[in-house]
Amino acid sequence: MMFLKAVAITLILSVQVSWVDTILSRHSEKGRDLSAIYPAKFERLHKEVSRNWSKEQLKQLLNLKKVSEMDERSHRNLRFILSPVSIRRQREQHQDFIPKLVNETTIAQGVEFFKKYEATLKKAYDEKKIHPADIVAVLNWESKLGTMVGDQRVIQIFIGQYFLASTYEEELFKEGAYKQEGAMTREAALKRIRRLENRALMNLSALLNQAALKRFDPVEIRGSWAGAIGFPQFMPSSMTYAKDGDGDGEIDLFNMHDAIMSVANYLFRHHYSKRGREYAFRRYNPEAIYVKGVKMYGDMAREAGISFDQK
Repeated sequence: MMFLKAVAITLILSVQVSWVDTILSRHSEKGRDLSAIYPAKFERLHKEVSRNWSKEQLKQLLNLKKVSEMDERSHRNLRFILSPVSIRRQREQHQDFIPKLVNETTIAQGVEFFKKYEATLKKAYDEKKIHPADIVAVLNWESKLGTMVGDQRVIQIFIGQYFLASTYEEELFKEGAYKQEGAMTREAALKRIRRLENRALMNLSALLNQAALKRFDPVEIRGSWAGAIGFPQFMPSSMTYAKDGDGDGEIDLFNMHDAIMSVANYLFRHHYSKRGREYAFRRYNPEAIYVKGVKMYGDMAREAGISFDQK
């Protein structure tokens, strides 16, 4: 029995290894060798993905140009994320989003969306007790009901934050970024960057583990400027909340049925019913403006008829 178990494990690992190697074989152009430049960070990352990626495979991945060398979009987004005025500017942007995302036009679009996906929204309501107006509100804010998902190479954003954050910070310091109005102190910024590095490690390892298990190419996954993926804009570390909404046996966050059930499951798992919708919205995004905007849309959507209580 032990022999058979060992053979089974070997076969499973060989399948995973061959799939990872297939992914690597798709990309030939080499870039910087991040494993050699940042050996301690490489070892820390490998520890998180070792069940699915061998050291040699991970080294090959990190040596790819599409992974290790930031393209212009990634470079621009990383400078924004790592800037000492980033938090202030993100809050200003969220404030600007409310009139753009919560208005008569977007509510009307939400009503049409409700009609189109009513069966899946009803399934989410029956199984998770999440009001359809709130699911529509989240999807409206996150991706304008699936019409804006981003074209950022996600892996570069997390590679940049994990391996290159200190380099970017030094460049910004030399350029005088801390002298800008509203900039945080360098001490505070460095503490924030450490947190960003840890969060990037979590998301990067989640992306790579999911890629090996679900057999997709992590190099080609696209998303938002911050690395969020699909219609619900899930970070890779949130993929455990993703659900199959159309019963095809697969989970695709660019499939609206799956996106609806995934949002419902996320809100459900974050105590939507027990602690209230605002608490669950805050788990999705902690910014006060986000919570305010999503709640406002949800309230207006209820008034517009996005509800099962009236049926």
